[in-house]
Amino acid sequence: MPRALLSLATAVLFALPVPAHAIEALAFEVLDKQGQIEIRRYAQHLLATVRVSGDFADVGSRAFRPLFNYISGDNRSQTKIAMTAPVLQQPADSTNQWLVSFVMPSEFDRDSLPIPASELVRVSAQPAMLMAAIEYRGGWSQDRYREHEAYLLNAVAGLSLQICGEPRWARHDPPFKPWFMRKNEVLVPLCTITGQ
Repeated sequence: MPRALLSLATAVLFALPVPAHAIEALAFEVLDKQGQIEIRRYAQHLLATVRVSGDFADVGSRAFRPLFNYISGDNRSQTKIAMTAPVLQQPADSTNQWLVSFVMPSEFDRDSLPIPASELVRVSAQPAMLMAAIEYRGGWSQDRYREHEAYLLNAVAGLSLQICGEPRWARHDPPFKPWFMRKNEVLVPLCTITGQ
């Protein structure tokens, strides 16, 4: 999807008569903070995910349409699903393949979540998990992401924590928000910490 069309579609989505602060965010508890790094426990949650091929900067646009269609009623029960934050992006198991996910509202469980009409959209239940996180403001370039990912991975190694999965990029804001105000995060799954 061209970037202009993506921006317009997202602008319409976020312009719906719901205050921005009313958009549900993925729930977590901060267990520890070390400088810019937080250790968080995320609650169980559901994801709607699309696997796409392409460059880091373009896959979000390619995944947006099927995910947006799904929450707009392109599912077997034609149910509309509220937009939440963040949108997650992580590498898949193949070169140049990415998983882009919308977090599903907490009102749904695995049995009540609508079944996608499109074979492109997969829904999955994610267990409660520990994550190391770093937040940053600014644009969505791969260089900005890689800079913060490297910082987070070095910090996790320095804290002697064990990584148990691929880093994830979390975008909290729509494309029309000024780039310097956008909230972004890098998240890294951690193995269970003793006593946690």
